[in-house]
Amino acid sequence: MLDERVFDYGYTDKEKKEKGVRSPFQIDRDRIIHSSAFRRMRNKTQVFGVFTLDYYRTRLTHSLEVSQIARALTSILNKKYGLSIDLDLIEAVSLAHDIGHPPFGHLGEYIINEELKKATNGKLGFEANAQNIRILNFLEKKFYDSKNNKIYGINPSLKTIDGILKYKMPYSLSDKNKHFIYDDDLFILEKIHGKDFINYLNKYSPFFNDKKNKTAKGIFFEFSRCLECQILNAADDIAYATHDIEDGVESKLIDIGGRFKVNKYLKESRLFTKDSIDTMTERVDDFFFKLRSIFSISENDKFKRPADSDENINDIKHSETAGEYEAKSRTMHHIKVKTDLKEFFSNYISKFILNTDLEERKDAVKKLKSKSDNFLLDMPLDYGGDSYKYGLIWKNGVDLEISALKQISYSLVMENREILLNRYKAENIVRKLFSVFSDIKNIKLYPDDFQELYEFGFYDSFGKDKNGNPAFSVMCADYISGMTDMYAMKLYSSLFDARSFTDSQHA
Repeated sequence: MLDERVFDYGYTDKEKKEKGVRSPFQIDRDRIIHSSAFRRMRNKTQVFGVFTLDYYRTRLTHSLEVSQIARALTSILNKKYGLSIDLDLIEAVSLAHDIGHPPFGHLGEYIINEELKKATNGKLGFEANAQNIRILNFLEKKFYDSKNNKIYGINPSLKTIDGILKYKMPYSLSDKNKHFIYDDDLFILEKIHGKDFINYLNKYSPFFNDKKNKTAKGIFFEFSRCLECQILNAADDIAYATHDIEDGVESKLIDIGGRFKVNKYLKESRLFTKDSIDTMTERVDDFFFKLRSIFSISENDKFKRPADSDENINDIKHSETAGEYEAKSRTMHHIKVKTDLKEFFSNYISKFILNTDLEERKDAVKKLKSKSDNFLLDMPLDYGGDSYKYGLIWKNGVDLEISALKQISYSLVMENREILLNRYKAENIVRKLFSVFSDIKNIKLYPDDFQELYEFGFYDSFGKDKNGNPAFSVMCADYISGMTDMYAMKLYSSLFDARSFTDSQHA
């Protein structure tokens, strides 16, 4: 499967010439980096909007950091277990794992899914992880088959797609809220796992979607992920739990006093068991205790000048005034805080990476207590090869520590009043844009390339009615989800703000 790609088009002759120069995964990585969708991530929200301060992380910087963490994790596991997980493959899936995220993060994802379901009477939905695959296979225009009138995107290897696929459940068999792939990409799952896997999904999807089986779907997702995808997921969690909180501290949304709010939120939470909450509360307390030690200064030592002595008598003649020394001391304190914070979060990353391990999935299945978990025994996956033989696990309770840090971010950043105000504005922007661009009468408002896609039938497989739906609604979702935060705001302004009227020399 290493050399096999999603489509047979566009590669055979060129890859024969390149054999020995670049591996299939190096080709995938390079084409992801050179894609326009990858570049657009620089102006897409991570936690803060890109319209805030310039040093906050975006989807692009986040993806680069996930790639670095994932490579480090992979190197350790390769050495420890004698594995040969490809580092170029890990880098490719890491760089592409958020390429399908719409403007304004998960909020944009939720709204587009809602609007698309409404426009198509529930037949189609939107999901960011599924959109990753759609961009790589179609929207990132690299190969065009004029004979069959098809676009093949960058046509990545099946192994790269498998590393990105976190949720192997087609939309039609899902709960239609989140965590699915698009039905028209089901053929990829068949290429990766065979027809038996598709039959398995048809058999067990009612069981997974039954609310009585609360954990079944999550366990299915976990066990159906290849090791490369598990590494990506772990690196993503580590980055989210450290780098995003670092931005929160820099922005002063996370400060020492936030400990009480976070612990109150944890105690009222129904997402965790009491023992887990107790452990997470300890981790939260430890985080804020260390944060306080970084920012605190002994009042006795604050701005204290070195004592005079015979040894420095000559220096005293040229020494600073008390005011100058105080100003210098303040500056040095700020520098020390910044460097200490960098070390603080770096230590967390190292700790999390070093506390990952592997266990054979056959052993993991034996540990499951519930008889209803027998669905794992029926899953038609090859547990012999490295990709599906192992499950990645956390040691020494770092999974709860990561969860604790995530709760800090959620309680103090995502629930912050200013962030919520921006989220409200962002929701209005996305809904209004969808309202305009889902109306086929407004097709001329689309860029030329989207108009051509629709005119030449690239969306016809979704079906049409007199209003162009659902094909036109899918194109609307593709267009809006590809926007950066900035572009979405400017387009909204040009459509709804009278002050944006401009004179045209061609009018």
